[in-house]
Amino acid sequence: MMTRRPHPAPHFTSRGAWPAAILASCVLWAAVCADAQAPAEDVASVANEFIEIRVNAAPENTGRFAVSTTGGDPTRASDDNKVLIYGTRTPWTGYATVRVDGQDWVFGGPTQKRAGKSGQYGAVTQPPQVVEGRAITCACKLGPVEVKQELSFARSITTRMHDTTRIAYTVSNTDSAPHSVGVRIMLDTMLGDNDGAPLRIGDRAVTTATSLAAGALPDFWQAFDSLSAPTVTAQGTLRAAGVEPPERMIAVDWGTAADHPWEFPLPEGRDFTRAGEAELDSSALIYWDPRPLPPGASRTYDTFYGLGGITLSAGRLSIGVTAPAEVALSRDRVQPFAIIAYIENSGGFEARDVAATLELPAGLALVSGPNPSPAVASLAPGGTTSAQWMVKPTGAQHGTLKFAVTASSSNIESNRVEREITVQAPPRLELTIEAPDTLDVVNNRYTPNPFQIGAVVTNTGTLPAQAVAAGITLPAGLELDRDAKAVLGLDTLGAGKSHTFTWEVTATGLHIGNLTYSIVAESPSAEAARAEKVISVPMLTPELRFFPEGHTVPLQVDGRSAVIPIEVRLSPAREFHAARFTITYDPKVIEPLFTSRGEAFVDAGRLLSPWRSGAIDRENGVIAGVEGLRTDAAPLTVLNAGLVTVTFRAIAPGTSPLTLKDAEVFGPDGRPIEFKQFDGSVTVAPSP
Repeated sequence: MMTRRPHPAPHFTSRGAWPAAILASCVLWAAVCADAQAPAEDVASVANEFIEIRVNAAPENTGRFAVSTTGGDPTRASDDNKVLIYGTRTPWTGYATVRVDGQDWVFGGPTQKRAGKSGQYGAVTQPPQVVEGRAITCACKLGPVEVKQELSFARSITTRMHDTTRIAYTVSNTDSAPHSVGVRIMLDTMLGDNDGAPLRIGDRAVTTATSLAAGALPDFWQAFDSLSAPTVTAQGTLRAAGVEPPERMIAVDWGTAADHPWEFPLPEGRDFTRAGEAELDSSALIYWDPRPLPPGASRTYDTFYGLGGITLSAGRLSIGVTAPAEVALSRDRVQPFAIIAYIENSGGFEARDVAATLELPAGLALVSGPNPSPAVASLAPGGTTSAQWMVKPTGAQHGTLKFAVTASSSNIESNRVEREITVQAPPRLELTIEAPDTLDVVNNRYTPNPFQIGAVVTNTGTLPAQAVAAGITLPAGLELDRDAKAVLGLDTLGAGKSHTFTWEVTATGLHIGNLTYSIVAESPSAEAARAEKVISVPMLTPELRFFPEGHTVPLQVDGRSAVIPIEVRLSPAREFHAARFTITYDPKVIEPLFTSRGEAFVDAGRLLSPWRSGAIDRENGVIAGVEGLRTDAAPLTVLNAGLVTVTFRAIAPGTSPLTLKDAEVFGPDGRPIEFKQFDGSVTVAPSP
């Protein structure tokens, strides 16, 4: 017969009288046992107070893994130094398959064993090595794909302790073409000496070959041998934050899984008796089906396996209850979770009308599942039944909440068990603004300008806030740079953490006094936080000046005299209505060709304003009587009001002053506007 292997020596127990065929195979057993006593350097291992992880580092079966307990559950001594995944000496029975373009590659070194013998093997590029005493990594090149395996300690969703192994495979496409890539992980489950315990999936005790598609996959599944006197309680976790869940899971005997690297006809209805042999031997296959992986891209597949958190109460009706140890309450979504009750008839006679009733505190509400559960008419001694409810947090209470499940029977005294769950409060955003209360004026300029506005966003909740955004709304008179964003983002803001969003803001001077701006901080998982602040903006005296203020041009461009446009601007222009002035220049250096109306005297896009271009005296260098009057009913308020553009021609090298004389600026109803005026200049450089 094809013997799989003996149990490791510390956990070896016979299953009754040995058949003669096995006695006749003593030599083979001895050889396999000798193989189990591998040199220490052939195994890489890490351990904590709960579990030990071991990875085969020998030339054969490289990368195969096993998990066992050390101290196990701190509240129970019965699970110390027990097996969770077979192979605590030299792992070889559990392995991963990577399917690349329809070809099945077994991760790790070649094997002569049954597990994965029919698969293809690549090259081990990094032998197993321990990383900082907390993880074991190994890497292989499988055709065009590089695969990294990492086994490390993880926090269980039902115990909140690091009593779980994270089993992760990162696949990287090293080719220049896309490839279809999928991963299958085989867990060779074992509970101490029990190699064929049922897998508890939701409210089902799976004892035969079973396939579960994505829609039927639970967040976690468990395995245990007894509620009244448990040895080991194991748990596999399929869904966790930031983890891509698998497409499917198959529970099947280890022999069938070992003989087929990827797909096989499901032996539906067959129990976990190892194919070709006579021992119960369960396994769990976790699948991520193939999908395209672009060139240079990587993808990580994770599953978790370790100790399970079940709260037990022994009795004639023994009861165990499991649920996540903590759940998150978020504003944008409330994720239901499962509460599962297992009931075992531990008495010596039949139990009748067995049912389970869930008691929830304020803060938790039933989503689905009959309460009480449908009664089981007859439960034989040693038999088990289970019930499952989907529950959600309501937000009415946070922190540690306590729920209970009562198991009842018409002929056996009831039993009750309580379990705690922590409902984490959603993220809570608080917002404060850090910015000046007023702007000073120095030399008719605001200082500082631009100035900084900082929004300090703090998450005072107990969960991270995702996709945090802060947006600023500015009043007229305050502006962001053209390319600046009014809304700034942050991927994650951790619980108790703060982040400062900063904007550079410019005061234009068009609007003065107390200007109010507002900021809103938002996250899909938290209520928005809002704050306002007032900044005092003093009045600036408008300035009448030439633009550009100082200008240098060559005498000629492409053999012709250089043309020089010079604009007269009022900045800032508040409630501007009319202006008149005279311009002087040096006629020996430059000569005006013509004057044109400034935009300030174009009303509503039409040339309706009265306008005088001024009389040009080329001999004396004077453009006299430039003036314009807006006929638009609304006075003009802009940062820069263009009053006139004079187009000059270069005459000779030198510098021509530009001056304004007899300048007047008016607001509505002919009211004079106080302003400052500045002279300019044009320099004509000799042609090269």
